[in-house]
Amino acid sequence: MIAELFNLGERLAGRKDARLRRGLVFALCEAMATAVPYALVLFFVRAALEHRLTLGLTWKVTAGIVVAVLVRMLFSQSAMANIFVGAHALMGQARIRAADHLRRLPMGFFTKNRSGDLAGVLTTDMAFVEDVWSHIIGVFAASLALPLVVGLGLCALELRLGLAVLATLPVALVVLAATTPLFVREKRSVLEATADANARIVEYVQGIAVVRGFGRYGEVYQRLVKAMERLRDALIRTEVLPSPLLAVAGFVIEAGFVVVAFAGSSLALDGAVSPGTLLVFLVVAVGVLRQVGEFGVALLMLRGSQRALDRVDGLLAEKPLSEPAAPAPPISRFDIEFDDVSFAYEDRRVIEGVSVRFPARSLTAIVGVSGSGKSTLVHLVARLWDVPRGQGSIRMGGVDIRDVPFEELHRHIAMVFQDVVIFSGTVLENIRVGRPDASREEVERAAKAARAHDFIRALPKGYDTELGETGGTLSGGERQRLSLARAILKDAPIVLLDEATASVDASAEADIQRAIDELVNEKTVVVIAHRLRTVRRASRIVVLDRGRVAETGTHEELLSRAGVYATLWREQERAKGWRLGRKMTEHARAGVEP
Repeated sequence: MIAELFNLGERLAGRKDARLRRGLVFALCEAMATAVPYALVLFFVRAALEHRLTLGLTWKVTAGIVVAVLVRMLFSQSAMANIFVGAHALMGQARIRAADHLRRLPMGFFTKNRSGDLAGVLTTDMAFVEDVWSHIIGVFAASLALPLVVGLGLCALELRLGLAVLATLPVALVVLAATTPLFVREKRSVLEATADANARIVEYVQGIAVVRGFGRYGEVYQRLVKAMERLRDALIRTEVLPSPLLAVAGFVIEAGFVVVAFAGSSLALDGAVSPGTLLVFLVVAVGVLRQVGEFGVALLMLRGSQRALDRVDGLLAEKPLSEPAAPAPPISRFDIEFDDVSFAYEDRRVIEGVSVRFPARSLTAIVGVSGSGKSTLVHLVARLWDVPRGQGSIRMGGVDIRDVPFEELHRHIAMVFQDVVIFSGTVLENIRVGRPDASREEVERAAKAARAHDFIRALPKGYDTELGETGGTLSGGERQRLSLARAILKDAPIVLLDEATASVDASAEADIQRAIDELVNEKTVVVIAHRLRTVRRASRIVVLDRGRVAETGTHEELLSRAGVYATLWREQERAKGWRLGRKMTEHARAGVEP
């Protein structure tokens, strides 16, 4: 079992750590050092009963016990230091690997898994395994070694009584073996209930504004309460259901002392063992049997950690986006070309036979009704999803992006999403997401280019203002401009903008649009547009309709064709003229239903 856990843990971390194995060796040495005082006590008691005890002998025995205790402490310190450092180092590396692995997974993985479940694996499961490794492995090794070492020593002294002491171990193990499946099953329920509770908490906290706004806090709250109750019940079952079998195991261990006492007394009455030997056996049996009990608890905890390790291993086993076996030469040109690309989300086809080119150093706009595949097209360029082999290809500078190493591809791309992610930290740190080694002056230059400098300076501490999660104190336009500043700071040759102005007001839209116009001089810019008037000056407009390219051209060319684009343009222009009727306006002012 230990070897299996070691191999699985080292596979999670992606490397071996000699400190764990060295710590186990020290733990075994500690167990042997712990056995030495028992032997010295035996020698002391026998000498006393045989009237051979002297002051010099007493000092020697005492000195031996002191030395044994000091050696045991030395081994214990070395064991703990190596096991703790090794366990925390391995699990810390496993966390880093898991986080990096998540970055390489296709977006479909995240749509199928709740964020709370992932948080449970990265926090609860990892923490449980780390705690077991750092605190239980050493106890397991020592509590197994000490009864065996002392038991064998007792067998050498008196075989029958020694076997009586050792007989407790296999009987207790049989009972614990019956307990383990029940404990593991309930521990699995605890981990699943914890993941569900984490998911419900994340859902409740992230959606608290919507929940309060629609007055549905009761229903959402009840779902959270039920998840908590399920976790509570699982924890109770984990403690209560195995208790009868654990009580039996405890009874077997305690009965071992009775067996030793009864057998020893019988042998002593028959003159087969001396009273001193019996006394030593009784004293030693107490310590040995206590170690057997600790061994049983450690065994259950190690078995319980198996499920948590499997969940982490399952996360790392998720297939990431493929890396090329033979990487293509470095990209030198930054035009983007779709060649007969088709793509589906599981069983729902979104892109069908798309062939289109985005020229380098130009602004290409992608437009179309909702669900036409605009965002999918941009996400495929960034390899947030992969085009399956045989379903076409996407080339950057003539190179299939699937043949470009993941890190190199993303070094060439900067993205601005419609839903901006703001991290906890300062404004400066949030912009530096684009390039962590950027100087303050470079950050400010990027913010100015993104038209964000003025509102940042107006914040209480300027660039050093702390932003909470989601940047709740910032407006939509301000968050978008911070995101654009990140992209500008990264200075990538390709910039992908996913409806960057869809949810901002006219003033913010104008600022963002001017910043985008300045990018076009040096970058390949691809922008998804909902408001067609924002892309009238685009070098090329690609119109999508039901996952296919309906038409391409400039704004004027597309209007003259009277096709899909012209229809969308007329609808948006007509929508600009919508006004409330006079009667409806009067009712609204009066606060009554029309």
